[in-house]
Amino acid sequence: MKMKYSILFAIGLSLLLPLQADAKQGKHKQKGTSTPEEIFKKRDKDGDGMLTKDEFLANKKNPTKAEKRFAKLDKNSDGKISLEELKAKKDKAGKGGKKHGKKNK
Repeated sequence: MKMKYSILFAIGLSLLLPLQADAKQGKHKQKGTSTPEEIFKKRDKDGDGMLTKDEFLANKKNPTKAEKRFAKLDKNSDGKISLEELKAKKDKAGKGGKKHGKKNK
């Protein structure tokens, strides 16, 4: 009788563990957050590895504000944003820099 319960317990446990692993993975990525690479790939319509001003401004609600942000991100003023330039801004925001107008602590 103990053997039956042990087998049933083992089967039940083996069915539940994958569900728990999926739940933990879902917690790591918050809804609405994207990596710089994901953002870049989505916006780089021609796939040249650079974001032009038009690609960056596409579908922006506030074009004036977006143009200012583009100018800040374009560190070498070549009229394009590289993935490194985008990542540098994201890294700065995550390390005490400003993000969404608030100072990180």
